[in-house]
Amino acid sequence: MTDSDAVSQLSTEGGTPTVLRVPAETDRLALVRALVETALYIDDWALDDVIDAKVALDEVCSQIISAAADGSCIEITLHVSANGVLGEVRGELVQGVSINESTFGWRIVQTVTDTHTITYDEPRPGTGTRQVAIRFSKFRR
Repeated sequence: MTDSDAVSQLSTEGGTPTVLRVPAETDRLALVRALVETALYIDDWALDDVIDAKVALDEVCSQIISAAADGSCIEITLHVSANGVLGEVRGELVQGVSINESTFGWRIVQTVTDTHTITYDEPRPGTGTRQVAIRFSKFRR
């Protein structure tokens, strides 16, 4: 399933997304976990689905943080609806570094999400960095 298919199946239009922007530091992962957990529990999600989404978001953020440019931030956007969640994590990576999709953690992301994509922007001239956006969807069971 592609991201556009997921978007069409999740009725997020008209809803206000939940957005969090934090420094790209490992000590901020607790905030990220709390965000997704709270957002999904408010919509009365089942424990297993909350854990899946939290684990996926944690790994995505960890991957970005491990390759993040000094002093950069990550921005997490969640569109929660009655039938699922669409998430996007944006960050600024050191130029030439990519998200490692061969790790055990990334295998977990693949397993617990319904869709996931990684998009890189062109390197920013003179900065030695480039933007990355990782999108995922998780349908409510």
